[in-house]
Amino acid sequence: MDSKVLECINGVLKGARRLPVSALVEITLERIVHYFHVRAIKGHKMIQNNQLWTDFACKSFISWQQKAVEHTVTKYSHAQQSASVVTKRQNGHGINTHVVKIANRECSCGKWNQFGIPCSHAQKVCGAYNISVASMVKDYYDLMAYNNTYSKHFEPVQSEDYWDDPNF
Repeated sequence: MDSKVLECINGVLKGARRLPVSALVEITLERIVHYFHVRAIKGHKMIQNNQLWTDFACKSFISWQQKAVEHTVTKYSHAQQSASVVTKRQNGHGINTHVVKIANRECSCGKWNQFGIPCSHAQKVCGAYNISVASMVKDYYDLMAYNNTYSKHFEPVQSEDYWDDPNF
């Protein structure tokens, strides 16, 4: 199981250790319902603020967009939309060369593949080839996808006295 999933489950169950199974299930349901409710409200607020993507995607995109200003691009293949990007030296880091292949949606730094958001190098190359950088952000950061995820509803669970008997 992915460690992020386990971290999420541990976060939901925090403080619920050593409880009976029925109480554990009840607490898990309550917390998940709350989790979805809070994120549904957050999604509607982001749409009202005319955001394109989730907060994480917006912050990452803008941060990398600001870094891209300092990069230098050398185009190599217009057909494959590939280029090398040299970063500016800052705080003892920089003067690195990264290879970006827009057609494959990849950069040698690995951030674009890891996060699904064009890194500063990819953004600079998109600008050099007059490609819309916004179209390169993965669809799962789109607010419609976010809202579809958290718009699901849960039904309250009746008291056990009203449950149907299973036919085992």
